[in-house]
Amino acid sequence: MSDKKKKDQKESQKLSEQEEMERMMLISKADEVVGEQLSIDIDGSIQTENELKKFALGDIDDPERKYDIYYKGISKLLKKHLPEGKEYKKARDYIYEEKNTYLTRGHRIDEKGIRGADSRMGYIEDAEKILELITTWIINKGSMVDLYTTLRDLNIHIGYGKPNHE
Repeated sequence: MSDKKKKDQKESQKLSEQEEMERMMLISKADEVVGEQLSIDIDGSIQTENELKKFALGDIDDPERKYDIYYKGISKLLKKHLPEGKEYKKARDYIYEEKNTYLTRGHRIDEKGIRGADSRMGYIEDAEKILELITTWIINKGSMVDLYTTLRDLNIHIGYGKPNHE
């Protein structure tokens, strides 16, 4: 190996050791801060931010958006695309049960007809997932069986259990 290559290798090793030391210093500083997050701004200087404030402000629930997704999206599409009439009520109820179980993160209706949770008040990301499944079902011109099995299988896969009627 030439002297130049050896010299370049040593310099490269020194740089990587220096970078590793800088990483370790940054990580050790993070251990000293409780309830705060270290961040580096554009200039490279370290700043702290209160993690709780950032978390709370970033994840504020949006009731209007939740309302729109649930009523103007999910409910409206199901009412429009599921068959009407008394003869289809039980089939619609099976689909609604799977939808509501997902939206309440596993709360199934019990033998007394009580769920113990409100699907309208669930998580926005769950409602968006159901809306996505319903719109895909409509676009693909799926049957009620397709929608039911998709929702049921999703609930089983996540661990919400099998429906009470099976």
